[in-house]
Amino acid sequence: MKLAKRIGLIWGGALLLTVALLAILPHKELKLAESTIETITLLIGIVAFYIFLREPNSKNKPIFLNFAISFGIWATYFLSTFVGKLFFTNQPFASFYSYQYFTAAVYFLISFSIVYVVFDSLFHDFKTYKKYVLTFLVVGGTFAYYFNPFFENPKYLYSTPDIVDFRAIRASVAQLRESGKQDITPKDVAVITNLAAWNRGEQVGTLYDDQKVRRVIELSPYLEGDNSYVLLYKPLYLNVIYMNVLSLVFVFLFFGYQYKNDPPQGAYIEKIIFLFLPFCSLEILHHFSYIKSVEWGTLVDLHRIGQYLTFVNLLILLVFFGLRLRFITSIKGEFYERELVSDPEHISRWRDAFDSLVVRHFLDPKALHGRLLTPRTPGGKT
Repeated sequence: MKLAKRIGLIWGGALLLTVALLAILPHKELKLAESTIETITLLIGIVAFYIFLREPNSKNKPIFLNFAISFGIWATYFLSTFVGKLFFTNQPFASFYSYQYFTAAVYFLISFSIVYVVFDSLFHDFKTYKKYVLTFLVVGGTFAYYFNPFFENPKYLYSTPDIVDFRAIRASVAQLRESGKQDITPKDVAVITNLAAWNRGEQVGTLYDDQKVRRVIELSPYLEGDNSYVLLYKPLYLNVIYMNVLSLVFVFLFFGYQYKNDPPQGAYIEKIIFLFLPFCSLEILHHFSYIKSVEWGTLVDLHRIGQYLTFVNLLILLVFFGLRLRFITSIKGEFYERELVSDPEHISRWRDAFDSLVVRHFLDPKALHGRLLTPRTPGGKT
């Protein structure tokens, strides 16, 4: 059976199983945008796993195993639709927990996969376990710094200064309405509300009257409808931004090192890492937009649009994962990858159709040197 057909059957079988489970078991509504993302991440995960299995260079195997795990876990998000409906039905916060911890896990794994590739390039001669230790220290340390409160207190988001103040203001507004007051002003609310001064999440005193009025004005828009969810998830989205900034920094580090030293690299790996540049940038932009939203409906709309942009990015990423798999399973590809291991200094870098297109239309190959632009000669190595 051809490899592409085998992957297609596995992917199709997994999708059919998912559809069957959603058809017969109680679950929450699954949005179309989220479904398309999970569909594409599942396929990327399967392709990455087959690259891991077929990879001729043993040093590259962990790279694609990491990506296979990252995208495979991401694809399981649909399981959260059963939480609260089929599983943990008597736990009112089950759905909330599954969302926050799944989000944290996905961005940890994606960052881990990207940073590992960079360390693999910087310290190519290190043993694999040393590269994993370095990656875990950087990514795990960053993750622990920002997400530790979520593990110390699963309901941490309900204890942030914004939410504590919001609840106090909401209670005061309800009290004023019950007393029969119709035209409620921020000053009315501030007079009967005890609002604390905060420093790094700790109460350090109380606000003055004018400060309380400003705080009431700041949080009042979140009293409408479901807008309080924007306030609730703001720290989570902010931490997602931090993890993507970390990934983005390492992507730039990767290409800075590639530009300066031009180390030998497996075919299409550079392009795969390059595609995480728009991916991480989009994730930062999306989550920053969520934070700056005031209305929950606006956040949902932005999320939906962002999901489709991410889907396009992931679709292109899938193409290059597929090209990598096709290349290493070809005779010339297997030879090239083995030559990179045994004789990297005397082999020109593989130039694919995308490289040739860029060189042909935007550059003058006669004026440039380096492995990337080394022309193939009939008698030379490729």
